[in-house]
Amino acid sequence: MKSLIAFILFSAVVCSAQFRAATNMQENPFTTCVYPSCDPGGQNTPTSTINEIVTTKGFDGDLLLGISGPEYSNALFVQKIGATTADYLVAEWNVYLSSQTVDNAQALEFDTFAFNSPYEFMWGSECVNHGYWQVWDQLHGQWVNTTRTCSLGAGWHRIQWFYHHVDGDASCDGFPCEYYDMLNVDGDYTQFSLTYPSGPLPGGWGNDSGLQMQLDISASGKSLSEYFRNVSLTELGN
Repeated sequence: MKSLIAFILFSAVVCSAQFRAATNMQENPFTTCVYPSCDPGGQNTPTSTINEIVTTKGFDGDLLLGISGPEYSNALFVQKIGATTADYLVAEWNVYLSSQTVDNAQALEFDTFAFNSPYEFMWGSECVNHGYWQVWDQLHGQWVNTTRTCSLGAGWHRIQWFYHHVDGDASCDGFPCEYYDMLNVDGDYTQFSLTYPSGPLPGGWGNDSGLQMQLDISASGKSLSEYFRNVSLTELGN
């Protein structure tokens, strides 16, 4: 039933859809963001990061992302794929986590953004270790717990987020609302009715859209890594 609900949600706007999928990470590389050149949060600057295309288990084209200490340092990886006016978005990450990453991550973040001047839509999400899935309130700059617990173990996972916004809407503190509709983790779908405001687009930023992943080190200070395969953003509507 949950899979059927997801299919209906995805298909409802296909008849008027535009599509864009960021699936070839060799042609669309991710950019690394660490403090102090940019600010992904956390308290410290990483000693090193990894952002490269590798071959794993005979598969050529996996994206390896990594970060080394100290404690509470973060690394954000960003891919921009161009401006969009889509109303509905579906993001997917297929990610491999090692046991060290599972044991020592403070949080693992998976985000989707659309910069539509004068607004910044940032559908942020993170799996907080031994906690809950959280979503991002862009206007107020804060994480908010959902009702779904985080239980990502070592191995491969398929993560999907379904979102939308409404053209002409300004009902969330005077800004367009960001709707978090559904989360799928390994075939287990949770339908949400979560609504938080978008925010103003910073000066000098142009229209764009894309995906982000972030690794947050816990108090352990131990290094983290993730392998990504078949990362995509599908944009629907308009």
